[in-house]
Amino acid sequence: MPFPKVVDQHKPDKRSVPSGYGIFYAVLSVCYWLILVFFGVDGAQPLSLATSVLFGSTMGLFDDMANLRWRYKAILPVFAALPYMVLRPSDRTTVSTLLSGSVNLGALFFLVLVPVIVTIVTNSYNQLGGLNGLEAGSGFIALFGLTLISGDWTLMGFPILVLAVLTYLSFTGKAFIGNVGSFSVGLTLAVFAIVENLKLMLLVSFLPFMANSVLILYSNYLLHDRAETLVDQDGRLYAQRIRSLRTLLLHFKHMTERQVVVALYLIMAVFVAAGAIMALL
Repeated sequence: MPFPKVVDQHKPDKRSVPSGYGIFYAVLSVCYWLILVFFGVDGAQPLSLATSVLFGSTMGLFDDMANLRWRYKAILPVFAALPYMVLRPSDRTTVSTLLSGSVNLGALFFLVLVPVIVTIVTNSYNQLGGLNGLEAGSGFIALFGLTLISGDWTLMGFPILVLAVLTYLSFTGKAFIGNVGSFSVGLTLAVFAIVENLKLMLLVSFLPFMANSVLILYSNYLLHDRAETLVDQDGRLYAQRIRSLRTLLLHFKHMTERQVVVALYLIMAVFVAAGAIMALL
């Protein structure tokens, strides 16, 4: 199929791998949610997911073609939040606080909090790439955990199945999801967590993603240095400086690409489990 190819940087032969397979997640998931809308299943929730992901996949596809700078694409998720802000599929406008229990934000929930959540989640998720299967797999773990706690398998079962297939393809180096995939999955996570009132679980689950983003932004804009992953003579990855979550692990131990991806999967799973426990308390 006519997908753009990118170089698999951490392979000795520098092979070219098709990217942008995340479009399959976006198209199949949106079609599935629209079918649910047609049959009146789950109220306005499928429509809010379908429209938001459709916006996000379009922006991700544009990013894959134009290779936008971070300063520009960082604000794109704000526009993808517009469908949710207009549809308002849920009347839950309260947020929990540590000091005063909960606060009802009213219209500010849709005008301020939703765009902030969507922007932070989508961008931090998009920044956790760079290794085969890392983006797709970490998204799968987070989405599976959120769905498990919500119990809404009707809404998310099929998208999770599609993402599982894409995780396998990405992990084995056969195809990557690209920005169109990371935008689509990131928006799914954000909108689904808001709809199901699992914002606290999402926050805890995304702590590794946000820590990774803080390290990258600090390195890029203050140190003017990038998160570089090197390959030793045995084909193992290592890092000389800590500039991201993966270089934090590789700074202390040389690992194969699959080993570091699995290690990051386990970190994600631990935080998703912690978020689930807090959501159930």
